[in-house]
Amino acid sequence: MDTSDSHRRIQLILWGVIALVALVAAVLIATSGGDGGGLRFLGIGDAAEADGSSTSAREIDQFLGEDGEPVVQQDSVSEFTELYGDPPNTDYARMRIPAIGVDAPVGRWIVDGSIMPDPYGPVDVAFYDLSSWAGLGGTPGEGHNAIFGGHVDMNRDVPYAGAHYRGPAVFWGLDQLTPGTIIEVDYAGETLRYAVAWMEDVSASSGTEWSQYWSSDVAVDSITLFTCGGEFDFESHSYSHRTVVRAERI
Repeated sequence: MDTSDSHRRIQLILWGVIALVALVAAVLIATSGGDGGGLRFLGIGDAAEADGSSTSAREIDQFLGEDGEPVVQQDSVSEFTELYGDPPNTDYARMRIPAIGVDAPVGRWIVDGSIMPDPYGPVDVAFYDLSSWAGLGGTPGEGHNAIFGGHVDMNRDVPYAGAHYRGPAVFWGLDQLTPGTIIEVDYAGETLRYAVAWMEDVSASSGTEWSQYWSSDVAVDSITLFTCGGEFDFESHSYSHRTVVRAERI
């Protein structure tokens, strides 16, 4: 065998290895987040890319089951709470939004990296402690901008309950709020009342600068709530937008 044939064989082997690695990477990307959860990309300024291939609006009855067939709504927040109670470590605060039937426990999540962790399940709201990030976030009632997140829906196992949940989650109706809607937060023995100031549908693309929404530089004591919105892409198991709600202390 001459040298040129040997080089060609080595090149073919290398290209084969590269193709195999690319195939494995593609499979991992396609299957990550396959639990159908809502809060999959909450990085500060580091959201996942939305490719515009959404196939469905936010409709719970179009979730896909394990067999790939559409499944209907199975659970509700109230029934799930009655069966399994509140998740552990969710006594940091309590949030009520009477206009959309929210009465939810709140857990505290310290954000010391670029990922804002998921709430425990469909019934709880996460308060994100951004004290490690200069100029972002705040604590309820202290004059800055307290950040809260919750699932819009869910189709996955819930570890603390040892059960599967499929249905609307705590922030399912967040996009129905209007300016002036009252949000109450029980925190540190006090009930803090806020009124919705504005709402915005924010693209979940990597170009979104989330620090403008998480900024602690606000004129009055504020809270910011967010959840998934827009259209759901069954291939990436992600939503195209985030619904962001800002409310100010009254």
